Amino acid sequence: MGELLLWGTTRAFFSDRTPTGLRYLLSAAQSLEHPAAVEALLLEALRRWAEEPDAHIGLYKFYFFHARYREAEVAVWRALRSAAASAGFNRNYRLLRPDSADWQRRAGGERLYLFSLKALGVIRLRRGRVRDARRVLEQLLALDPFDEIGGGAFLQIARSFTEDD
Repeated sequence: MGELLLWGTTRAFFSDRTPTGLRYLLSAAQSLEHPAAVEALLLEALRRWAEEPDAHIGLYKFYFFHARYREAEVAVWRALRSAAASAGFNRNYRLLRPDSADWQRRAGGERLYLFSLKALGVIRLRRGRVRDARRVLEQLLALDPFDEIGGGAFLQIARSFTEDD
């Protein structure tokens, strides 16, 4: 089940400072086999640790890997709002510029925001909303010009679809 949650085999958590209680809950979710039980734990984690990146990421990755793309997108938007609020910038990605925040930070709201933008682009690709995905991923690369988050490959996929239009 851990692989389905995409917490990876080498790094289980997004943040280096994930609270112990949240780590315990997320680890427990990884060990469960029934999706409804996993979802319940992930929702509990988000309720209790709404400010923590791992609570958001665990939930939207769970929805994504269970092909529940609408719910994944809703969870990503919640993560984007939370990240923007914690870092103090506008939550609307369309209005952000490279100087809107310190996008090079390796932790905190900025990193969660960029990571969640990538997730939004990928989810929109899976939902067949290619032009919307392309716009999100283009904005991600404008904020992350060295492509540390890894959105460039997905942007190329989105562009390959729209070239045929």
